[in-house]
Amino acid sequence: MAPGPHLRGRDRRFRRPRPPLPLILGLLILGLLAEGLGACSGSSEPAPEPKPAGVHWVSGTNGNYPADVNAWSTFTGRGIGLAVVFTSRKDWYNLVSADWPTAAFTRDRFPGALSIAQPPFPEDGDEATCAGGAYDGYWRTFGETLTKFGRADAYVRLGWEFNGAFNYWHVRDVETWKTCFRRTVTAIRSTAPEVRIDWNMNAHADRLPGSGRDVWDAYPGDRYVDVVSIDAYDFYPPSVDQKSWDLQCHQRSGLCTVIRFARDHGKKFAVPEWGVAWSNGGGKDNPFYIGKMHETFVAHAADLAYEAYFNTSEPANVRSSLYRPDLNPNSSKRYRELFGSR
Repeated sequence: MAPGPHLRGRDRRFRRPRPPLPLILGLLILGLLAEGLGACSGSSEPAPEPKPAGVHWVSGTNGNYPADVNAWSTFTGRGIGLAVVFTSRKDWYNLVSADWPTAAFTRDRFPGALSIAQPPFPEDGDEATCAGGAYDGYWRTFGETLTKFGRADAYVRLGWEFNGAFNYWHVRDVETWKTCFRRTVTAIRSTAPEVRIDWNMNAHADRLPGSGRDVWDAYPGDRYVDVVSIDAYDFYPPSVDQKSWDLQCHQRSGLCTVIRFARDHGKKFAVPEWGVAWSNGGGKDNPFYIGKMHETFVAHAADLAYEAYFNTSEPANVRSSLYRPDLNPNSSKRYRELFGSR
């Protein structure tokens, strides 16, 4: 849990000697040079060049149908560049062959990009069988489904949030899971060569469930990954000030770490899911977190494949909703200020 707000005494005010003009100009220049450094503070790497405010990257949201995503456009007052969708996981047909959700997001219905969350097997599958090649044919079919509906270049978030024990496809044996991942990628690419494979972790979970190994041990290799991404909600712990932001951002499973790793490996990074959170000790209606996420995207826009705010009001979920309904009015206002139309 994050500490509560710190109480500060009233500042004593007294008259200071006026600094000389050259010193003032020097400080202003230093301030301008420092623009953009705060997003991933603590890094020894050169700061990215300052970027203008607003949104100048691919920005999206989740939705079952284009109407859901287009509602976000109404809220923000700008176009939406990407939709995050999920397949049904109950059997192979719904996972790789069913029309939904791909048919709902053909380009004539939604011209933006598509990010599809896919487990590596349905609920009755397992990573060992996958690693042995028994599922390859299903994944070739999935590539054909993407091609059929004009989405052969979709981002496929394969085995997303693999470091969370709450997902049945989480990593059990690291080498077996990586072999499964590689076989699946190879099969999808055989029928959809333009597909973009998104290797996606959950923030705030440095160790793999069960084995306790480092989260990065599950990286399958550059050959099998196009985008390195992270789902980063405002919990475990929340970001209530710069110190707590820096602490979680630079974890092994932190956003700043993902950005550095992606850049070092010649990859783009992405944040397919992010949002304020009321569950798991979340920061609730927290405009500070909204501001830090925007600051990070601005500073690293050249390396950002896409980001998507996850808007949900379900009682059992994170309750991140900023629109229809607005459960977090302060965060909603801050989001529109930073991510809205300019």
